[in-house]
Amino acid sequence: MKGGAAVQQILVIDKIQILLNKIFAYSNLAEREGQGVCPNIFIRQQDIIENLVILQRMGVNDEIFVMGLFLVDRLTTKNKFYLNRRNIYNLLITAIILSLKMYDDNQKVQHIYPIIFETNREILNKMEKKFLKLIQYQLYVKTEDFFNYRARLLKLKD
Repeated sequence: MKGGAAVQQILVIDKIQILLNKIFAYSNLAEREGQGVCPNIFIRQQDIIENLVILQRMGVNDEIFVMGLFLVDRLTTKNKFYLNRRNIYNLLITAIILSLKMYDDNQKVQHIYPIIFETNREILNKMEKKFLKLIQYQLYVKTEDFFNYRARLLKLKD
């Protein structure tokens, strides 16, 4: 298939955009109903997607993005934790960084995490430690579970 890898990566980011749309819409609905009011931290969905595209252009493949979402899902399931526009950005970038460290070990990308995500290394390290603790240090994902999750993600519709 001509251009398969690049097309596939764009498709995964498009599906992440659909997922973010759903999270942000649910978060907005909850706020209007007075549940889970979000403080004045407004991460734009487009900012999240732009950072993912930057990582993609640096050679991060779609499996890392899928793995990051899988880990966020694991965290929310284990801790009865709800995603909203206040927490999705930090959780997703932390999960992607952990996935990169576990499965890719791309040194070029690791040195610029703080620049891409507009934070300092100390804060990123704290987020990683907290995330790992919440998922009980279970970063490993069975191959079958990964491909099932990926297939579900790719089936998302607007």
